[in-house]
Amino acid sequence: MARIVITIEGDSQEIGAIQEVLQRLAGLAAGELEVSEMPRVPGEREAWTFEEFRQFWSRLQDGARQILAEIAKRPEGYPMVELERALGVPARVIGGRLSSVGHAMRRFPHKEEPVEFRTGGDEAPGRRIYFMKPEIARMIRRLASEGAAEEAADS
Repeated sequence: MARIVITIEGDSQEIGAIQEVLQRLAGLAAGELEVSEMPRVPGEREAWTFEEFRQFWSRLQDGARQILAEIAKRPEGYPMVELERALGVPARVIGGRLSSVGHAMRRFPHKEEPVEFRTGGDEAPGRRIYFMKPEIARMIRRLASEGAAEEAADS
C-alpha cells in the first residue's frame, strides 16, 4: 500500500493554510482527516511492525543479534557488567558489535530505537544499563528462536 507522509512546520496560520491546500488537493473537506493521516510530528518515532523489524534484524551482524537477544531476556534493565559476564566479552567489544544497530537504523529513520541505555546509578556509576521495550524484546526473542531453528535444520 502506498503511503505519503508530509511534515509541516511553521506557525499555526502557515500550517492551517498548507493543510487547507492539501485537503483541497486530496478532495477532502476540512476536518475529515483521520488521526493516522495527520502529519507526523518532527522527531516522533514510530513503533515497529513485525515485518519491518524482521527486515531490520536481517541487516544486523551476528554479534549485534546475539547481544540484542541477550538483552531481550531482561528488557526491564540489563547492566553492562552482567551483559559482559553473560556474553564473555568486554564492554568495548559489546559497543563495537552494537554499531551495526546504528548502521541498520539509517534505513529506518522514523522507527524507535530497539535498545536504549542509561548510565547506572549508585550501584554502577558510569556503567551502562540497557533497556528495551517489551514488544521489541518479544520480536527479538521470536526472531532469535527462528534463527536457531533454521541453524538446527541446516546441520
